[in-house]
Amino acid sequence: MRRFPWRLWLYAIVITGAAGAGGYFTWQYRSQGIKAKDDLALCSKNLTSLQTTAGDSGKQLKACTDQLGASTLKATELEKQNGELAKNFDATKDELAALRAQKAEADKRMAAIEDIRKQFAKMIDTGQLRVSARRGQLVISLPSEVLFPTGSSELSKQGEYAVVEVGAVLKKFPDRRYLVVGHTDNQDFAKPKDGATVCVPTDNWQLSTARALTVTRVLVTAGMDAKALIPAGVGANDPIASNASSEGRQKNRRIEIALLPAVNELPALPAGLADETGGAAAAPAPAPTPAPKK
Repeated sequence: MRRFPWRLWLYAIVITGAAGAGGYFTWQYRSQGIKAKDDLALCSKNLTSLQTTAGDSGKQLKACTDQLGASTLKATELEKQNGELAKNFDATKDELAALRAQKAEADKRMAAIEDIRKQFAKMIDTGQLRVSARRGQLVISLPSEVLFPTGSSELSKQGEYAVVEVGAVLKKFPDRRYLVVGHTDNQDFAKPKDGATVCVPTDNWQLSTARALTVTRVLVTAGMDAKALIPAGVGANDPIASNASSEGRQKNRRIEIALLPAVNELPALPAGLADETGGAAAAPAPAPTPAPKK
């Protein structure tokens, strides 16, 4: 009887087990390799996605940075504009205040002019004088026929009364100054004879100046401040009517008292101009002496 081949069977079993184990481990290795490949592919995909996201985020960051820079620049510009607007607003407020002050002065001047006109209502109604606006100034006009004889610079009694009445009104406005201007027509008058001892005018210009001085002296006698009066004569050089007719010449023969602007109504002079008075008030001018009676 032959013996059972245990060794062969044992070898067969061992080899079969080893083959099975090898197959199992081979399968495990392959499975892990496939999984590793899949994981690697997934990681690569995720990396690509993250890189893309990072690139997009970088672009967004750059865009945000650029926008921030633009916003900062715009904010700086707006702040600068705001500063300019604030300056302009302050300047506008100052200009408005100046305009209001000018309007207040203009209203004050108009009130004074209206007051003067009302004060002369009686003399206007009786034809002793006219009150009008000329070259932007209030002008009180007295006809020479009321004041002076023909060719003379000596006031008639009626003329003296009229000038004193005018002075009584104007001295109520001590803060105003007046230009007293003599006017004539263009007609010649009799010249003084040689050797005449009486000082008489030789032409219309001299006559108009002498008449203005006479009226000024009477105004001072009536109580007006000499510093508020400026006498002048223009002869026939400033007519208000044609000298071709007797009516026109009569209108041109006149004394005008023009209301001058107050100092605060005048425009400011350049700062570089020196003050001749050194900031102090000018010394009072001597009052004109009364004209000698003839």
